[in-house]
Amino acid sequence: MMLKFVLALGVALILADPARAADGKALFAAKGCVACHGDDGRKAMAATPHLAGQNAAYLLRQMTEIADGVRSSPPLKPMKPAIDKTTPDERKAMADWLALQPAAEVAAGDAGKAEKGAILFEEHGCIGCHGMDGTKPLADYPFLAAQRKDYIATQIRAIRDEVRSTRRARLMVANVRKFTDVEAEQLAEFLSQVKRK
Repeated sequence: MMLKFVLALGVALILADPARAADGKALFAAKGCVACHGDDGRKAMAATPHLAGQNAAYLLRQMTEIADGVRSSPPLKPMKPAIDKTTPDERKAMADWLALQPAAEVAAGDAGKAEKGAILFEEHGCIGCHGMDGTKPLADYPFLAAQRKDYIATQIRAIRDEVRSTRRARLMVANVRKFTDVEAEQLAEFLSQVKRK
């Protein structure tokens, strides 16, 4: 009897997620997220990430780290007040909704720089966590493919310089420590041109 109850509860929670995701759209607009990330999470303003089609577990972790003050680098200061007005359930709903949205279109760019970036991605072991060409990350890691190149380059530099210094970011420092600004731009160019599968 108890097993049936647990199974029924599990099914109910799974079925509830689409409803929560639908609430996520309204919350995303009401909390002001559209101002920087666009109506559907795909038209982000400069140096701000596209969120559409991103890994829900990753999005939730980022929002939680911002709310808890774990991730607090200067570019996030404008976001903190908005996140502070959300509950954990609201953040989950927004993450679920964003994950269901189509990813941003691939940006046009410099093919030569992208080719050098592809070599850097492979040589520095990025595939281990982010998957082939940034398209198949580990469970709660971000998709990097089709992300804004200015955002990726900024984040590589922030992790390299330990400005973005969360526990997960610190795991990357050894991989990106030797990147020059030019190499960060090349890597970002490559990832921004990879179509999300």
